[in-house]
Amino acid sequence: MQKFSPSTLSSGSQSLIGLCWLGVAAVALPVFAQAPPRAGIVQEDLRADAGRDYFQRGKNIFDDAQRSVDLQTRRELYLRAADIFSGYINEFPAHPNAEAAWWYMGSSYYQAGMIDDAKRCFSTLLNRFGQGKYAAAAAYTLAADHYNKREYAFAAPLFERFAANAARAEDKPKGNLFAGNCYRLLGRDREAIAAYKRVIADPAGALFRDQAQLAIAHISFKSGKLQEALDAFAAVANSNAPAKYRGEGALHAAITATKLGETELAEKYLRFILFNRGMEEYRPDAQTALMENYYARKEYREVIDLFRKSTLKAEGEKEAMRLMIAARAMMKLDQPAEASELFREIERMVPPENDLAFQASYYRLNCFFKIEGRHVVDQVDAFIQIYGKIHPNDTRIHTAMLMKAETLFAENKVADAAKVYSKIDPTLLSDSNRPGFLYQRGWCLAEAADPQGAIRSLSEFISKYPEDKRVYPALVKRAKAFAEIGEPAKAIADFDKLTMDKAAPEDLASLAWLESARTRRKEGNIENMVIRYKGLLEKVDDLTNNLKAEANYWIGWGMVKSNSPKEAAPFLNKARELRSEAYGKHAGLLLALSYYAGQDPKNLAAEIELAIKGEYVSDIPNQALQWSGMQSYNSGDYDSAARFLEVIANEEEPRTTPKEVWRYLAKALIETGKAADALPAIANVLEVEDSPAWKADALLDRSRALFALKRYGESRKAADEALALRPQGRTSAGLRIVSADLFVQEEKLGEAAADYLYVIQFHDDADLKPLAIYKYIGVLEKQGKADEAAKFKNQLASEFPNWKAPAS
Repeated sequence: MQKFSPSTLSSGSQSLIGLCWLGVAAVALPVFAQAPPRAGIVQEDLRADAGRDYFQRGKNIFDDAQRSVDLQTRRELYLRAADIFSGYINEFPAHPNAEAAWWYMGSSYYQAGMIDDAKRCFSTLLNRFGQGKYAAAAAYTLAADHYNKREYAFAAPLFERFAANAARAEDKPKGNLFAGNCYRLLGRDREAIAAYKRVIADPAGALFRDQAQLAIAHISFKSGKLQEALDAFAAVANSNAPAKYRGEGALHAAITATKLGETELAEKYLRFILFNRGMEEYRPDAQTALMENYYARKEYREVIDLFRKSTLKAEGEKEAMRLMIAARAMMKLDQPAEASELFREIERMVPPENDLAFQASYYRLNCFFKIEGRHVVDQVDAFIQIYGKIHPNDTRIHTAMLMKAETLFAENKVADAAKVYSKIDPTLLSDSNRPGFLYQRGWCLAEAADPQGAIRSLSEFISKYPEDKRVYPALVKRAKAFAEIGEPAKAIADFDKLTMDKAAPEDLASLAWLESARTRRKEGNIENMVIRYKGLLEKVDDLTNNLKAEANYWIGWGMVKSNSPKEAAPFLNKARELRSEAYGKHAGLLLALSYYAGQDPKNLAAEIELAIKGEYVSDIPNQALQWSGMQSYNSGDYDSAARFLEVIANEEEPRTTPKEVWRYLAKALIETGKAADALPAIANVLEVEDSPAWKADALLDRSRALFALKRYGESRKAADEALALRPQGRTSAGLRIVSADLFVQEEKLGEAAADYLYVIQFHDDADLKPLAIYKYIGVLEKQGKADEAAKFKNQLASEFPNWKAPAS
């Protein structure tokens, strides 16, 4: 069936000697042919608007996804955008950007490959809002989806809705044209004509007008209104339309004129196509039709002259028809050698069941005998085919095909052999040949990607000849064929026959263990897959390291999937040990996921370190990296915390990174002595943080970092800004200490002492209180208050006997 583009509905052709009129068929229509509508964000003023900010956050991520070149990242960003838009709609259903959000959410799902979710979004948008640019875009997307599924009855009204809401003038006739195409494919000609007429009448429809006129002409032709069709086709052919439409009009004007008996008019239009530029795609059809007219008038030399003058070829059956006319004319002029080559080309061009192929084979055989009557052996295949169709139940035909099939199979020409095997009736073979035929045919069909045929042949062999030694390999082959067609239970039954039969060859039994485990894996039966891989390891002694690694990996994988991560670790580590190049990364990722699920910070951190070294850390989920980084920080492993959190911290798009990541990263960098590196992370926290308490905490980190960098004035400013937020608890204590440290730098020992003493008296933090006492002792000693300093040294030793002073 001819394929077409919705923008050029019919570009077929028809021979004047009976080439059938080429109907319309669907071709993939681009779902997002329309440019995405602009967001249309409503911004009446600059006051805070939580809904607008929420929407814009999703839009920013959507834009990031469009710019991303990495497919996995792109998909993840689209899914994040969809999630944000969904949350926005739930929280702000009446917000001015809600309509846009439905469209962007649907687009995000679509680009992420979640087509059904996308379609639900677009359908909801149409139902709730109905009109406007987003409705147009949604209608077009849904229409295109239905169209590509050949659901034209659903597509047509959606294309009309797209036209009714078109944002651009030229989109309206485009939508009507596509609607007309759908109605035409449904055979609803009256509605199709109405849609096409809307295109023709539209002032902006110039780009589509010729297509609509041609479509109406084709409908008239189909309904038998030949004169009306001829006038319409001729009007396009004689217009100022682009050459391709004029060419189509001329070709079908010739076809219609021939049906009306106006052969001179028909030839006029055919020659018009042959000698006008821009109509090259129609020239092979026009040439074929003109050659047929000459042949009908017995003007054979004119047929051949016209054939030889052309440098253009048609395709498929059309080209075969053109060659057929020329070859038959050559036969009429007693040129069998030249004709034979054309007939051979036709046989290669069209499938054997095609009537043209049968004719070409017949004519070529005639040419062969005219050229030389010897060496008929070269034509045996053609003879068997023709003779076999006439006498399909002759034993000699089927025995000859068996010999041919076995020869082809022996030469490893399995596809050709399978075709021959499938034509043989085993009941017409001798008893001695039948078992080998069934076995060989089954094996061959399996190799030739015909599992159903293989199963039928092998099943007959196994049931009729159970004592044959080839039954065991037949069971393996049949099991694989069952697995291939999606019948795993039958495949497993065959594999189990081999593993349970002590007489089965050892190599086939081990293969059965392996393939049965793989079959269970493919069907998602994790529990039984694990049992079978374990059976492979336990029952087979001479496994290669590759197979051992495979078994161990999938056992571990299955245990992770079955929520038994602790039991999985030995198997995954064994797989990694045996084949690190194949399973190192995958086993590591599974172990990391299982340790994260089991909240095992120590082992998770070790796996992340391996992932960093192996350069696959980006495949570990950000949540696991974030959790591990925070756990490392809380356990005092600041180096690991910084290293893990830096993996997921996006410096280029800091807002895409959770603020908790920036917060802990900043703290870890400070603790590891990388104060300068901590400042950007602190800035990212402050940029997005709304909570006064957490903002004060970030300002405390900034003050500490600046203090470490000896930028004391800036440090004081940050500390004062934080204290102005009136923080409580640990943040307040930390700010008092850094303030006191700054006073010490300024040699304002009294003020420093007051801040340290404030922490000592009002905060019981197990880390900060002893630090404050320690620093306060230092101030007292500088002030010459030795007795009072001794008093606090006793307090420090008494209350915090295990506390260690920080390195100076």
